[in-house]
Amino acid sequence: MILQRINLRLKFIIGLVLFAVALGICISIIIYFHLNDIMKSEISQRSRMLLAQSNAVQNYVKTVLRPEMFNTLPPDRFVLKAMSSSYISREVMARLQVDDTSAFHYRRVSSKPRNPESTPNDFELNLISIFNKEKTLKTWEDNALVGDQEYHLVARPVTFSDSCMQCHGDPKDAPKELKDIYGDKNGFHYTVGEVGGVVVAGFPVAMITDPVKELTLQYLTLYFLGIIIFAALISLFFDRLVMKNLHNLTGIFKTRFSGKQEQGIIDRLEKKDEIEGLIEGVEELASHLSDVRNELEDYAQNLELRVEDRTKELKLKAKKHLKDVQLFVKLLSGSTNCLDTKHLISVVLENVGKRFDADQVIYHCTVVSENSYSLKLDETISNLDTDIKELLWKDEILIQENKLYIPIKSPESHWGILCIVCSQNPLQDSLDSDILLALGQQVGILIENIQAFSNIRFQNDMLQSIFEGISDPLLLIHSDCRIIIANKGSKSILTKKKRASQQKELKKFLCLEKDSHEICNILKQVIEKEKPVSREIKTLDERYFSIDLYPLPQRGQSSLRIVLSARNITLEKQMAAQMQHAERLSAIGKMAAGVAHEINNPLGVIKCYTDLVKDAVDKPETLGDLDIISKHTRNVQTIVQDLLNLSRPKQVISGKCDINAVIENNLEVFKTQAASKGINISSYLKNNLPNIKTDTVILEQILTNLCLNAFDALQESGGDITISTQLAKKDHVLLCIEDNGPGIPDHVLSQIFDPFYTTKEVGKGTGLGLSVVYGFINELNGFIEVESDETTVFNIFFPVDKAENKELGA
Repeated sequence: MILQRINLRLKFIIGLVLFAVALGICISIIIYFHLNDIMKSEISQRSRMLLAQSNAVQNYVKTVLRPEMFNTLPPDRFVLKAMSSSYISREVMARLQVDDTSAFHYRRVSSKPRNPESTPNDFELNLISIFNKEKTLKTWEDNALVGDQEYHLVARPVTFSDSCMQCHGDPKDAPKELKDIYGDKNGFHYTVGEVGGVVVAGFPVAMITDPVKELTLQYLTLYFLGIIIFAALISLFFDRLVMKNLHNLTGIFKTRFSGKQEQGIIDRLEKKDEIEGLIEGVEELASHLSDVRNELEDYAQNLELRVEDRTKELKLKAKKHLKDVQLFVKLLSGSTNCLDTKHLISVVLENVGKRFDADQVIYHCTVVSENSYSLKLDETISNLDTDIKELLWKDEILIQENKLYIPIKSPESHWGILCIVCSQNPLQDSLDSDILLALGQQVGILIENIQAFSNIRFQNDMLQSIFEGISDPLLLIHSDCRIIIANKGSKSILTKKKRASQQKELKKFLCLEKDSHEICNILKQVIEKEKPVSREIKTLDERYFSIDLYPLPQRGQSSLRIVLSARNITLEKQMAAQMQHAERLSAIGKMAAGVAHEINNPLGVIKCYTDLVKDAVDKPETLGDLDIISKHTRNVQTIVQDLLNLSRPKQVISGKCDINAVIENNLEVFKTQAASKGINISSYLKNNLPNIKTDTVILEQILTNLCLNAFDALQESGGDITISTQLAKKDHVLLCIEDNGPGIPDHVLSQIFDPFYTTKEVGKGTGLGLSVVYGFINELNGFIEVESDETTVFNIFFPVDKAENKELGA
């Protein structure tokens, strides 16, 4: 078999190589003649250029150099080396150095030569004769022998003109120096228009034939080398692509045809080469096909009946599958309106019952609850047997009498068993198990999707509840402050209803539209860094907020989304300020108690001795001095008592009083003092106010200190003081004292309740009045607020007596 394969391959390779060799020889011949034509054209051009160069030199001598020399030299002078065109052209051409033209041939000859070197040979005499006969012939070109070597020559005639007659006409007219050199015989007696010589130039023919032959041989060598490589590659590929397949084909014949007749054919195939064996095998195969064709013709006669039966069968199947497709479509469309699994199961039971004309459809859930759902609710549902539950772990259906069981499962979970009960039509004749299994998988996927949707909806509702349950403002915004979603707590900073207005409010809240040049744009920091930023800000309505901004990952979104969380810390700020103030009061109180204790004893001694001296002295001047000492001693004792009141620990105040009555009792005293200073006092007291939890003396001291403080503010320009009361916050009574004085600067407002802090001149105030008021209010569990804008207002909130408040409520 190997020998036969090699022989077949050799036949193919030898034929291919012979064809390639013939083709290569033809191409080489064509290339040779083509290159030869090219080189002929090249050598012709070179010869003509050589001749043209000689002509250019002679024309230059005749037209330029010689006339110029005649004009320059005396009439009888003749310079041979500068005025003879024949001499100059011969010398120039003798010195010509041209690459690759060292073997060029150049001759200028004359029929009557003066120089022996210009004597023509037979070939050149023949050219002179040709040019004399054919006056119109300008150049002659052909190959000719020069010595023993063939040249490609180009020749032109040397024709004498009028300018040549002086040197080549009558010897009498020739220059003397010319005749001295050459004599008066040779080179003379020419006539105008006579061809007296030729100029011949050319190159050896071998100059073109040798390269052409060398190139052609090189090409043939490379071509034959390529044929050898090509033949080797063709042999390899032929063996792989043809011989291997032929061998496989022969193997097929051996394996497919195992009878005695076929085995005899195979034995004959092995005695021949592959192609001949293949042809014979195909002939045998055609014979077998002919027999099969006859059998098919017999079968075709009964085909129409079989096709008709099959068509009816396919129509029934198509009708049945159409119902199945409609069932799937109804299940998918019905599931879109289902909110939970129970609703979905009812849709499935209804559509499956209609599709199979079922008496009953039951879904047995095998997950967690193991509940059962039926199409007809009034019938009793029996439990599933264990072997039926095993269907969940198999890809098959189960038919028991008139009941069909379909496993309901998805790729992720096993959900239950669907039971279809039909009492009239036989299930086995109308069902396709693949369709039923697909139905079970589809229902399982729908149940899985509904549960996933329910979980998502539950999580969404839970997150929404958490989102809305946060009392602080919480928003999701774009980087340009466009609001995506905001909770109810955000109404504390977004009072407008329209989104555009809310966006402007949010920009003001985040200081994006602030007129000042301070760095307040925290949103810009988040956008640039894409990191969370926290900061405390103060709004235009004097509220403090703790702001937290959290940038969300973009994940392919065009703009950055940011979570904004804001917490109102105004009360915290106020409480912190109050605590700091209380701490300062405590420290100052301890210091004041020590100072008051050290001062009080010497004051008692001074007062005692002053009284003793009064009793012993009768002079009025001395008594007046002693009264002054007593007065200032009492003032100092009052200050010391204020210090003691400031520093004493809190005491439970059990008294109560009518705030309106106390104000009315002291109002006349205040009006009298105010009138002397040009100050008007008015009062607006709310009727039927409950009693407040404080002693009358303490209330009078609070009222006195606040009024005196207002008098001091209005003493220079005069003004108005308004005292009003009203019920506030149900369990507090508000005392409001307002004056239209110059007001309190912002930097002073936070320190007015500090002990010993005063803006009055030295000696006109101790700085303890407001501190004492603040201490009393704290002891009463009330609180005080101060506002100073166009007017200054002190709002004091006194707690209502609880016992009386209960009686009023009853």
